[in-house]
Amino acid sequence: MPLIIQRNSSYIKLILLKYLCTLVFIGFSGFIFLQTTQHIKQPFIDEIFHLRQCQTYCKYNFKNWDNKITTPPGLYMLGFIYSKFISFVTNGELTCFNYNVLRSINLFGGLIILPIFLTIFKKSNSFQFWNINMLSQPLIFTFYYFFYTDIWSTIFIIISLSLINNKINQWPLLSSFFGFLSLWMRQTNMIWIVFIAAVSIDRKITRSNSLIDRIYQFITLAIKNWTSLIGYLVNVILFAIFLKVNGGITFGDKENHQVQLHLVQVFYCFTFINFFTWPVWLNKTTFKNYLNFLFGNWGINALLNGFSFVLIKLIIDKFTIVHPFLLADNRHYTFYIFRKLINHEYSFIVAVPLYHFATYNIINSLSKAKRIYLSPITILAYLIAIILTIVPSPLFEPRYYIIPLIIFRLYINPSYSYSNFVEFIWLNFINVITSYIFFNYKFKWVSEPNNIQRIIW
Repeated sequence: MPLIIQRNSSYIKLILLKYLCTLVFIGFSGFIFLQTTQHIKQPFIDEIFHLRQCQTYCKYNFKNWDNKITTPPGLYMLGFIYSKFISFVTNGELTCFNYNVLRSINLFGGLIILPIFLTIFKKSNSFQFWNINMLSQPLIFTFYYFFYTDIWSTIFIIISLSLINNKINQWPLLSSFFGFLSLWMRQTNMIWIVFIAAVSIDRKITRSNSLIDRIYQFITLAIKNWTSLIGYLVNVILFAIFLKVNGGITFGDKENHQVQLHLVQVFYCFTFINFFTWPVWLNKTTFKNYLNFLFGNWGINALLNGFSFVLIKLIIDKFTIVHPFLLADNRHYTFYIFRKLINHEYSFIVAVPLYHFATYNIINSLSKAKRIYLSPITILAYLIAIILTIVPSPLFEPRYYIIPLIIFRLYINPSYSYSNFVEFIWLNFINVITSYIFFNYKFKWVSEPNNIQRIIW
């Protein structure tokens, strides 16, 4: 009886902590949005293209397109509908031509829409993650306050995934529809739609005796349930038609966004994911298992890992791309990360083992998520999706890591009962620091003497 009382007491404490953290985060988000409305009166960085294009649509001019924009027009169509609704509610006092009205669509999506589908996703395990921690991820937090495509791109992918994640009740047609909507935010979401289709089939497998058996069942079930894949297949066909008609994946500014083999980007992504999620996976067992992975099995592991260290060094040397934007734009943290850390002559001494551990930990953490088991098939699909999404991009751009980061966190279990609370503190410590830097560290460019520059992700 005392043990039961103790468990109930711990459960109640966690519930109270979760609600307290939620209230704190909502208040903090409102404060940051208010600060943004007061201090950022003009479009910030790429907002100049996004806001201008949406306002063009608000004038009912749907044929005029800015060739500097690389993504589809989904955000501008959504912004058009949203702003017209806001204008109706406020009797025309707040319109599309108010920058903050358009910016608020991302805060609305992040704080209202996304939590609903995060709850649907986890259903049976309420402490698998706190919704508020998913919303607090620094890479996504930054864009609640600006008119960028990242928030709704992520929302539609999470909705699509949540609709098929359950083994019993799946909604593949609806899932593929939201996947289609995500394509209107970012073209590379096509790869995540295929990943979601793979998860939907793999979730139907009830039991398997081996990897070979699981692969066999996966193929068999895909053929047997082919009708559930029609929506995803339609997306693939439409995407192929788009590539043919458009002459490539990028809408505009094709000269600065050419496809290249940027393999080291995968290690950047894995490092970011590990950095933001350490409160969930970090414990003594993690490092004990890693050391066993390095040196166990009579030294065979050491030989294979030695080879992988050499391979990582080769990838760093041969497949690191330094885009001109990276070197020129000091308004992003990547400018300083690359200049101060990655570009250092001896950075590989730290980078090689760091990248090796980051890769190991991603795979290991996903493979031991017992309550929400991911099979080797879906883990492989996840890794392939990351590679296909980010490797072709020459830009070192953390925004591209948002969906890989969110999906990873969706599927891993906390290592101890208060992991979610520690995670909340960690993530919002970063958010507080980066927000402080954004609003207080200001500088000017010689080329734009009248504009104040700030630093974001």
